[in-house]
Amino acid sequence: MTTLCQESPPTVAQETEARTGYFTQLARRSAGFLDALPIERTPQPLAYALEALAPAIERMKPAGLAQLRQLTRPDAVAPGAAGPGTGLNTVGMLTDRFTILLIKEWSLRHKANAHPAKADELFRVQTCDIIAALAQAQPGSSALNSKITTLKSGVTAADWPEAFWGLLTTNLLLWESQEMLYIKDIGQAPDRELRDYIKWFSHGNIQRNVFIELCEQRYWSTFAPASGAVHPGNQPGRKSL
Repeated sequence: MTTLCQESPPTVAQETEARTGYFTQLARRSAGFLDALPIERTPQPLAYALEALAPAIERMKPAGLAQLRQLTRPDAVAPGAAGPGTGLNTVGMLTDRFTILLIKEWSLRHKANAHPAKADELFRVQTCDIIAALAQAQPGSSALNSKITTLKSGVTAADWPEAFWGLLTTNLLLWESQEMLYIKDIGQAPDRELRDYIKWFSHGNIQRNVFIELCEQRYWSTFAPASGAVHPGNQPGRKSL
């Protein structure tokens, strides 16, 4: 009778490599989403972002979530394994920076006056650094980025892929709507246009902050039953999103 050999548990280096591979795949999949969206190569008025790009994002969402959920997520870092102190290096805050860098890289490759070499350098130097941090991230509190405001956002996310999708696309809409402000004298804009920008940026940034916290909560909630750890945002007596 042949006895099966007991498999050795993966080493810390192997686990980190697996998580790095996952976030690298996430970067590639995100680039594919950006390729498929109707993003103009030149700056457009705010109305384009809200009336053309935003509806396209909603139409793509079911297929986009299906693709994100197909990616195999390796186990997270065991609580405390990476050493004490998290600060702003939470999954939520790092994912915010991650998505912004992916949008910036895509813009360097595809917008007017494209610069592929700069896009390559951006990914190699900055994005890979964020991926390395994500691969070793510990549970923390992304509520550090919350604003004191009476304005509310009704967005939600059932799981980590939906939270990631929400943050990626919200940052895309913010990025696209800000571009016009960099090429025109905002002081000469009509009052109505200025009010529209202020209204959208107030709403968009609050939505962004909610998705940052949702990314943190939903990423770790997947691993809570196995580890027994309780995420700071899900502690008894604390209201979760």
